[in-house]
Amino acid sequence: MNYYKILKLNRLIKNDRIKILGIALLFLLRRRFYNVFLDPVLLCNYRCVMCYFSDHNYKPNKSTLPEELIEKVGKGFFNHALKLQIGCGAEPTLYKNNNLIIKQAKLHGVPHISFTTNGSLLDYDKILSMAEAGLNEIILSLHGTTKDVYEKMMPGGRFEKLHEVLNSIQRVKLLYPEFKLRINYTVNPDNIEDLRGIVSYLDDYKIDTLQVRPIRKLGNTAYSDFDIKRKQEAYSNVINAVHNKCVEKNVVSLLTRKLPDQKLSRNTLDIAKYTYCYVSPIYFGDRNFNPNELSYIRFLRKNGFLRRIMKDVFLTRNTKYDSSVNFGNYDVNV
Repeated sequence: MNYYKILKLNRLIKNDRIKILGIALLFLLRRRFYNVFLDPVLLCNYRCVMCYFSDHNYKPNKSTLPEELIEKVGKGFFNHALKLQIGCGAEPTLYKNNNLIIKQAKLHGVPHISFTTNGSLLDYDKILSMAEAGLNEIILSLHGTTKDVYEKMMPGGRFEKLHEVLNSIQRVKLLYPEFKLRINYTVNPDNIEDLRGIVSYLDDYKIDTLQVRPIRKLGNTAYSDFDIKRKQEAYSNVINAVHNKCVEKNVVSLLTRKLPDQKLSRNTLDIAKYTYCYVSPIYFGDRNFNPNELSYIRFLRKNGFLRRIMKDVFLTRNTKYDSSVNFGNYDVNV
């Protein structure tokens, strides 16, 4: 399954009601329709300046997903998951049982399994073991392509270690040609020009997918310049060059051409609320759901999931409202 072709199809279908109705159909047919974003721990070993972990007053929860709960999470969530992403708001390499999660996802037939990380605790053997367990894609976060910018944006990180990990991934890809590498780059007013350097990474490291995401405010952070809109001209010049290189190299790109305002907005009709499922040691898809009692899909059936969809499709006015989060604002080029 090519997950990015599904993302592209989602962007091509402009009518939100049709997309939500499609989710209802998949739900009725008992097909896969949601994406599970799983944080097995809620800690991070970096203090990236654009992340809430850089807030000196932030007190992270030290809970971890118990090993005995992994099988229940697998049975409860994975049978209807289109994608599993391990690592969402924290650093999953701080967890010791990631391979068990990957194997559970494979056991339940999840078509696309990815792993988002800063890479600092990875080496060749660990990457190889995840590929052997069934991992489809490793997503490496980097917010600078030169040593100075990378280490400024990602305190705790070492530029040399980043390249060691990138080289290890290339070695694993030789053994597992279907194993994919994605780079996530969050762009802000101070690292736009450094984004140009990603072109050389495309040449050197056989990157399969590149995501460039404009900064957005996610809690209190050490970085405070969220007015990226003023950099539209400089950003456009850089992103056009990056896009052209992605096309030349057959790299899947998730890019946005138009920078957002500081105040983001969302539509009332929002497919993400039906397809986004977050799981952590303290939260399981819904604050009222207990994975020890029944499967997530049965919970949705018992709690009016289909009724809410039908209300959105036929009754809800599609208006915009202010939001700190904006899903799906990328042009997907496959």
